[in-house]
Amino acid sequence: MSALRNPLVASLLRRMPHGGDAPTGAVDHRVRALRAQYDDIGDFLMRHHLDLGEANYAIARAHLAGDPVVSAQVAGLLREHGHLTDAMLARLATPADRGLSPELVGEMAERMARDLAECVRIIAASQSSGIEYRAALSAEVTGFAADPMGALDRLIRLTNGVVEATRTMEEQLEVAREEAERLRTNLRRAQRDADRDHLTGLPNRRHFEMRLNAVPRDRPAVVALCDIDDFKNVNDQHGHGTGDRVLKFVARLLRSELGDHAVVARYGGEEFVCLFEGYDVDQAVALVDGARERLVSRSLANQQTGRTIGRLALSAGVAAVVGDARDALRLADTALYAAKRAGKNRVVVAPRAD
Repeated sequence: MSALRNPLVASLLRRMPHGGDAPTGAVDHRVRALRAQYDDIGDFLMRHHLDLGEANYAIARAHLAGDPVVSAQVAGLLREHGHLTDAMLARLATPADRGLSPELVGEMAERMARDLAECVRIIAASQSSGIEYRAALSAEVTGFAADPMGALDRLIRLTNGVVEATRTMEEQLEVAREEAERLRTNLRRAQRDADRDHLTGLPNRRHFEMRLNAVPRDRPAVVALCDIDDFKNVNDQHGHGTGDRVLKFVARLLRSELGDHAVVARYGGEEFVCLFEGYDVDQAVALVDGARERLVSRSLANQQTGRTIGRLALSAGVAAVVGDARDALRLADTALYAAKRAGKNRVVVAPRAD
């Protein structure tokens, strides 16, 4: 009599996720998983009538593997257009901004919920199976004296069946473990992306404000808002591509000049913001003014056209953090505009808040 035909073993196996025959080893499992991945990628590309090119393959692989950014983008295209094209996937292959949007957060939350539910289901099945096995084993031991040979035969069949069921469960738990690890990796990357400005590589406004709000009340701190003077002229005369390269250049310079002393972040547009913890206003002003002088000493050219961009300058407003951090930002912003009105290319200190 097959172990699978034992009523208890059949009950145990019904609780297990079915995925074919039990694995004969880790190598067989990886081969089957790899073949299934190739099949899924091919089905995805054929279903959407997409070319089997390197870029399309990479997008399909990332999407089916659960990449939070790519999956959200693909889902958005399907919602908007109802289909995919090679041109749509080509744009995904060179994304301009891979920020953590509310839609992406929702997609990740759904994936987390599904993965967690699957893990809970497998663990619950394991617990229930263990209880049933112990009950059956206890019953056989109790009746062993009355029918020792029959009980022994049933125990062997029962144990073999449970071994088979356990092997199936181990495979499913390994899949769940790999999925959990992949999700954890994606979450870490998404968390980094959520705090990063994707043009300059600097921390973004969200991250900066989080750091600013975490400054202890008894620790001296200073904020500085820096704005590139006449940046609109760069975009108008040389194009937005050159404007983006200028922003990246200024970001590198500020990080180089101030990164050892402050959190340097992109605040938005051509505006950057710095948080100096453990510094007073005079120290922060000296550092920001040194970065300003370093910038204005450089003469830039458009490398694509050879046209001269000229010298860049920046204006900055500096304020001490006293009490509410938002007040410091507001004062620094007021000081920044005072610097603009005074002729630009200078650092202005905000009056200390009462």
